[in-house]
Amino acid sequence: MFCEHCGDVDGDETGIDHDERDCPWYDTDDGAVTIDAAELADILQAVADGSPALRAATGLLIDHGLWIKRLAERPGLLLIDDSGPDPEPYGIDWLKVVEALAVNDLPASSGELRILAIAASLADTAARIPLGDAVSGLDATNLDRVLTAIAEANGRPLAR
Repeated sequence: MFCEHCGDVDGDETGIDHDERDCPWYDTDDGAVTIDAAELADILQAVADGSPALRAATGLLIDHGLWIKRLAERPGLLLIDDSGPDPEPYGIDWLKVVEALAVNDLPASSGELRILAIAASLADTAARIPLGDAVSGLDATNLDRVLTAIAEANGRPLAR
């Protein structure tokens, strides 16, 4: 069965064949803050404007296709402004993401975790991710996404 939250179809990513109720990404924060994934993508792109590295990291996550939705479901990994009537996300807490990666708190495939780790490393210099470890094992599509993001973070378009 296909899981809307993690994309798993056969239990490879989570070790069990599950539907959304069994998914570790389903309702992980008890609905405390509801964030629409499309709105989160727009907010993150707006915040990243002017910073090539942050724009590259955000673009990598958006292009990958799964991480923005997953981050919207995990507001504890986001920077949230609670000063208004409704909580509003205004960025990703990259250090919390790195901490969650370090303690294996993010259920995902190894390739998906590598994409998130590389994005964190691009976005925040305090997020020390060994690039060699992160790119090993990426499929051609994800490696292409990473190379594009690295070139963008450097302020140069990737020559084809």
